[in-house]
Amino acid sequence: MKNLLTLFFFFFIYASLVAQDDEYIIEDPSKKGVNPTFDKTQISNPDYTNYFLMPTAFTLKKKEIRLASTDLVFAKGSYGLSDRTTISINLSAFTMLTLGLKHSIKVSEDITIAGTISGGQLLNISPDTLSLIGGASLLVSFGDIQNNFSAGVGLYYMYSNFDFIDEDREITFFHFFIGAQRQISKRLYLVIDGIYFPTYQVYTGGVGIKLTLGKKISLGLGFMPIAWNDVSTNRGVELQPVAIPLLSFKILLNKKRD
Repeated sequence: MKNLLTLFFFFFIYASLVAQDDEYIIEDPSKKGVNPTFDKTQISNPDYTNYFLMPTAFTLKKKEIRLASTDLVFAKGSYGLSDRTTISINLSAFTMLTLGLKHSIKVSEDITIAGTISGGQLLNISPDTLSLIGGASLLVSFGDIQNNFSAGVGLYYMYSNFDFIDEDREITFFHFFIGAQRQISKRLYLVIDGIYFPTYQVYTGGVGIKLTLGKKISLGLGFMPIAWNDVSTNRGVELQPVAIPLLSFKILLNKKRD
């Protein structure tokens, strides 16, 4: 149980940093047999700039507001400063408060790259404790907002003045990640992502479905498998693979452009 709680805390810290900003636009059903076009007035699913755990390279549109929650543990609000830049604030049930910035560049019709930076701290442990975290990532997405594949790399660092994992006060979250989203019906999507932490020899990710409700709400249901690759690299920690349920809720609040 102690090892399971340690692993959950590890990913709780990491999940506090990743983006949850999403949007979706319906494909024009009249365009069959040709490249899809999009009616940008019909925003149906706030769920394309993120997979279950990892972000895509897409960003919110200017003045759009996104509210999101995952497993009733993480809550995030995001705002589009421009069509290419999104700011976010994330608060977890464990009082981890982080701020984030994401900027994207559209290289071509089917390729978008983005960079993210984020940071914050763990609050309300005790007056004498301090815990800070921050980092950045670089990612690229191929495809459109309905069907896409993404890959990226990130580096995050956490420091505290108390021992929190394996008697360490510093942890580096260097990782590689991939993700994909596939539309399988008008309102249903298959989503999968994977993350690898080479320093800790840990694999995790998310797999499941996302369903749109109305034009501005999406629900996601899946699970997150976690496994150590090599116990010997983790200071003798013995831990069997586990799976954590994932339940996400996201809503898009539009603002009219000036």
